[in-house]
Amino acid sequence: MIKITQDINLDNYTLILPSVAVGNVGQLSVDLLISNLNLRKIGQVFSTAFVPIVGANAYDEYSKELITAIDIYAGIKERLIVIQIRSPYVNILTQFFNELEQFVVERKIAKVIILASSYDHEKKEVLPQHLKLRYIASPNVHSEYGKLFRDLNWIEHKLQTVSDINREERLHIPGGGFAMNIFEFLSNANICCSILFKFCSEGDNIIDAIALVCYLDQWIQVLGSSSDSSNNSSLKYPPSWKHLFGKPPQYDMY
Repeated sequence: MIKITQDINLDNYTLILPSVAVGNVGQLSVDLLISNLNLRKIGQVFSTAFVPIVGANAYDEYSKELITAIDIYAGIKERLIVIQIRSPYVNILTQFFNELEQFVVERKIAKVIILASSYDHEKKEVLPQHLKLRYIASPNVHSEYGKLFRDLNWIEHKLQTVSDINREERLHIPGGGFAMNIFEFLSNANICCSILFKFCSEGDNIIDAIALVCYLDQWIQVLGSSSDSSNNSSLKYPPSWKHLFGKPPQYDMY
């Protein structure tokens, strides 16, 4: 169930959500968007497909507002609606996909952008580090933004062989979570949809998230100078990131 607690006209907004994937890059990227655009919470998604959680506000240390497994944020000026997913899925996602499709159609949202990541060792091409970003776009996104993507020198993700038996080829993002599933589901419903993702490895994935957010902003242009890839330090990290890796080790253990 998608519950919006504020009456906002979302006509022609862009919806952004992460896929729970390798390195949690999509989720970290959404954290950066919410923090740097000061997006406000406007609702929640209640789904039995995800592990339920509750915790302190991830973006304001002094707030008494709680966060849940899936929260919804909005930026009126930027015409953005952002869904943050904070827990893994453990059940069938069909109902979640159906509710999301219905929400997008009823609210007349213009397009959906899924942020994800893929295993670094799956990048077959010998290309520089900064070219580890890829996109996938539905036909209606291609027709509207294809020239822009070419002008930006973006690299489109290509078909891959996923079966050695029958040499089946299809779009596949290893380690990308439900990104391809929700993309295909929304695309089949004729919703403008795309995936932006980065090849990465598990570890400290902050740099990967910064790269993905800068990549996204080349398209939607909402961060201004904060997204300048040569000045990543200008991006504001949410206070919750201080606890990404837990507390430092006790000195007396040495």
